[in-house]
Amino acid sequence: MKSLCLLLMFIILLTGCARTDPAAAPEQGAVVQGAALPGKLLFVRQGVIWCWQGREAAPLFGDGRAAHPALSPTGDRIAYIARSNSFSDLLLADATGQPLAQLTTYGTNEPPNSLRRVYASRWVFYPTWAPDGTSLAVAAQAAPPMGDPPVDYNLGLALLPVGPGTARPLYSAEGAQVAGSAFSPDGTTLIFTRAASVPGGQQRLYRLEMASGAAQPVAGAPTPSYDPAFSPDGAWLAFTARDGDQTDIFVLPASGSGTPLRLTSTGLARAPAFAPDGRQIAFLAISPDSSGFDLWVAELHQNEGGGLSAGPPRRLTQGMKLDGDSGVVWGL
Repeated sequence: MKSLCLLLMFIILLTGCARTDPAAAPEQGAVVQGAALPGKLLFVRQGVIWCWQGREAAPLFGDGRAAHPALSPTGDRIAYIARSNSFSDLLLADATGQPLAQLTTYGTNEPPNSLRRVYASRWVFYPTWAPDGTSLAVAAQAAPPMGDPPVDYNLGLALLPVGPGTARPLYSAEGAQVAGSAFSPDGTTLIFTRAASVPGGQQRLYRLEMASGAAQPVAGAPTPSYDPAFSPDGAWLAFTARDGDQTDIFVLPASGSGTPLRLTSTGLARAPAFAPDGRQIAFLAISPDSSGFDLWVAELHQNEGGGLSAGPPRRLTQGMKLDGDSGVVWGL
């Protein structure tokens, strides 16, 4: 277990190059430029979940507290996090944003900012759907804080059923926090981000085998690396990594072997998401003329010899200051 301040510092660390200030007023001229995209693409701005479908993007739902959307494999449900004072919960909506269910009850009616509220609350983040659509992997605390002063449990991986049933612990480690994760398309493997729960702890990708529960670092992924995303055919693992003073999008064969291949060179990119047909990749990046994340997309190309590369990226939004920690979700 670590203190609440260390947990919050870890969450801030995972935002990468920049954070969105949910209290900030929208910039003038923050418009979405029309570009035809397949499927649905979700991203978050100031606690509101947006959806890009076809050539249009618009706010879908959210009251300023929404984060970490996850689109179900069939595209008909959206799991997301609602943040509150001292806690967060996992909720479920349909594809239009209408509420369906609340999957956790980690909050309390104790007075805001009170010690009683702290002792009765816990956190959940980063949902990702299992390929069969029956459960979600999340980063969550096992229980409310303990001790005097209160000390938080680290974030560990758990598998939450969407319907009746109880949560199943997947991974936890003393002195470590977990964050975003991604299932392989066949559901046999879960790639997740792990970091030491100390200020400045470096993130690294880990591979969890669902059958055995064994977890180990992804051999080919550097440190730091985070934001895992599988290609639809399961052949490639995309992620964010730091190379010198630059942060960009890289890919490895899904086995984790080999040398990472660089897909972007913006120097301030994160949160990759493959198109449903695997022909494009979306990501968030900060350009020299912007103070926050915008949405970009690039065509993907199979190279001779079996490699993967990306064409010149297209910038799809201008000055929107998107939530880097909530990333990008692209699905049916």
